[in-house]
Order: sequence, then structure tokens, then C-alpha cells
Amino acid sequence: MVKPRSLRASSVFLSIAGLAAGAALAQTNLETNAGIQFNFATPGAANLAMGGAFLALADDATAAYTNPAGLTQIFYRELHLETRGFEYTHVYTDSGGLFDPESLPANFDPDAFTPNFDLLTNGEATDRAVGLSFLSYVHRHERWSWALYRHELARFEANFLTTGARVFPTRSRSPLGIPGERDGRLASLRNSMDLVIVNHGASAACRVHPRLSLGAGLSYYDFSIDSTAERRVPQLNVDDPVDISRSPVVNVQSQIGDDSDWGFTLGFLWEAPERKWRVGGVYRDGPSFQFAALSQRGPEAPFPFPESEDGGQFHVPRFYGLGIAFLPSDALRFTLDYDRVVYSDLTRGFVDIFGLENFFDDVEPRDVDVLLDGFVVGDADEIHFGLEYYFLRAAFPLAVRAGAWYDPDHSLRFEGENLAFKAIFRPRSDELHYTFGVGISRQSYQVHFAVDLSQRVSTGSLSLIYRF
Repeated sequence: MVKPRSLRASSVFLSIAGLAAGAALAQTNLETNAGIQFNFATPGAANLAMGGAFLALADDATAAYTNPAGLTQIFYRELHLETRGFEYTHVYTDSGGLFDPESLPANFDPDAFTPNFDLLTNGEATDRAVGLSFLSYVHRHERWSWALYRHELARFEANFLTTGARVFPTRSRSPLGIPGERDGRLASLRNSMDLVIVNHGASAACRVHPRLSLGAGLSYYDFSIDSTAERRVPQLNVDDPVDISRSPVVNVQSQIGDDSDWGFTLGFLWEAPERKWRVGGVYRDGPSFQFAALSQRGPEAPFPFPESEDGGQFHVPRFYGLGIAFLPSDALRFTLDYDRVVYSDLTRGFVDIFGLENFFDDVEPRDVDVLLDGFVVGDADEIHFGLEYYFLRAAFPLAVRAGAWYDPDHSLRFEGENLAFKAIFRPRSDELHYTFGVGISRQSYQVHFAVDLSQRVSTGSLSLIYRF
């Protein structure tokens, strides 16, 4: 365990360098990573509208990424283009505190009080991003097929400003060496992030049995991250409103990197003799990327801040999936997928971006290691369900689709003793996503539209398919 003196020292540091953030996926203990979202949802508007449950259908060009075994079901050469727009709602701990200042006695033991996390106040900010989410080409042969594709695994932006929550009920000398009262308020922070991960892949599939197909894919991933957390001195007078413009910048953390890596995908697809049932499964390896994690003294720091530079690894979670599809007629289809996303991969090689062992004489590297062991991310067991109905007798065959999927909490949380980290990295609620969409089909082309709605991420998708 971290020594008590070391724990209090790091707490004082966090009162200067801390931010309160929400559901985070992170490779460092920097709160800038607070709302990172991966685009694990199945490509294609038609599939998005069915709750992303597509592993056992896999009957269009998006199978190149989702389940390459399904490429044997495509009977023409096919082009597929999709654009997606995302609206991210960042939820973070903005203000409030772990205690009620008015309820504290004049003389109290700061180490004996009981924190109340329900007194923390969340803030929200919204960012939007649009991109070419998926592009593929499938070439069909008699018993096997191959495909080339481009897929955006992540296109994430975040920009928000925090006030600073009260975490430590101390009345002592301030962290700036100025005598007086302070309430342990975390620093105000201006945060920005831009993250892009693009997957360039090739897939192939072979029908090894009239009812069984096997597929595999090889991917080359490009990664880019540029994030900045600009920290400002917490105000000493708790009754004054927070004014970011008047607070000096004392510390800046950055994550910067451009890297690439390889990955692979394996899949299978089985079809029952009566062709009404299908089962599909996939495993997708997660690539890893190098980036630089920097902590620097701010231009207005009133006392020396030690600076640190470390190399971090950004691990994309591994993915397992198993799906079943029921096709009672040519017009109606039901799909159900179970996906396991190994989000715990995100904590492999976890980096202390603050360089705490350099900041205090009594903080040893082993103490920091124990502190970082308190950061955990739970793996996610997702359930996806969808249905589709085609109005086949219409002049333009019209498809209507709907679905839902369960997205369990996979936020970065802290389960150690440090109150600042516990206030910053808190567990969040599970989410339900609701999806729906429409599409029209002709002999040589299809057009599909879909939306996926949830509290923290909403997605709109438009797909164009051309077969020849």
C-alpha cells in the first residue's frame, strides 16, 4: 500500500493538477481520455439499424470487417460506401464536493471524515464528428471471395472546461505556500482531444462445406492522437466564482503520437439445411500504438514543477462475437449477437503521466505502482438485437429496421484509497442504445439510412451499395 504520508502528498498534488472527469477509456491516468469512444458498431447503415447484430447475417460488403466468412454469400461484385456522424456527450465531475463544508466542526480530523460521492456535481459538454466511416469492394468467385476495405475504428473529439470539485476538507497552508484557508478544490482545466484510428484491410473467405464458410482478414491500422490538458491554480477563496481567465496556467499534460500496427480477424458462418437459421462468430485482434505522454510546467507556474516525459502504449481492446439469425421468410429476419469487448486491455502498460515519484521526496516508484494498480476497466458483455421487414411488393422494395443493444459500463474507475482519483474516475451507469432505419433496394443498388441513439453517444449513418 502507499504510505499515508505519500498518499497525502499526492493528494495535495492532485488538488493542483486534478480534474474531475467521467467515463474514461485511458492509457494514462490523465483525465483527458475521459470520453473516448471506439466505433466497434457494425459498419453499414442497414446493420446499425438492426442494433449492430450482423455476425450471423454477414451478407453484404461490410462482412469484410464484421465477419469475413460471410463474403461467400455475396454473389456479385459489390461496392459499399458509408458516412457516419457522431454526437458525443462528455460527462465529467465538474463541481460539488465529497463533503458539506457547513457540516464540518471548527476542529476536525481531515483523515477521519467520511466522503459522500453523491455530493459531486456532473458537467456535460457535446462534440460532433463526421467522416467516411466505411468503404469496401468485394470480388466474387465460385467458392471463395475476397475484399478490400477502409474502416474508421475511432473518430473522436472532445473539448470541455471544468470548474473543479472540492475533494479534501483541509484547513492548512495552501499548496502554493500561501497561509490561509483552502478547501481542497481540484484545479480548473481546459481540455481538448483529437483521436483517429483508421483500419485498411483485406479479407477472404472460402466455402469449405455447403453449409460452412471460413474467413480471415489482415488489417493495417493508422493511429493519431493529439490531446492537451491545461491545468490552472484552484482559487483559495471558496466563495468566489471560478474565473478560468484569471487563474494562472501551472501545468500542462499532452498525449501526442502517430503510429501504425497490424491486426487480424478470424470468422466462421454456418447455415442450417432449411436455410432459416444461421450462426456466425468472429475474433478480432487489437493493435497497439506508441505515443508520447508529457507533463510540463505551465508558463505561469508560481513554483517549480518537475517535468516528465514517458512513452505510452495505446491498446485497442480485443473483440469476440457470436451471433444467431432467424429467417422465417424472405421478408422477415431476426438477429441476436453476443459481443465481448476486452476493455481491460486499456490498462496494460498504464503510464503515470504526472510523474508523481519526481514530485515528492517521499513518493517512491513502488508507491506509484500501487497507486496505478487501483485503476481498472471492466470488460463489456454486449447484447445486440435487431429485426428487419421488407415490403417486397412495393415498386421500390422498402425495408424497415429496428433494434437495441446493451452497453455495460466500461469506464475507467479507481478502486484504491486516493480520494482525488476516486472522485475523478467513478463508475458510470450502463446504457441502452435504440436503433432504427429504412432502406430501398433495386437490382443494382441500395440506399440505407439509420440512427443509433443513447445518452452519451448518438450516431447517424448513410450507406450506398452498388452491385455489378
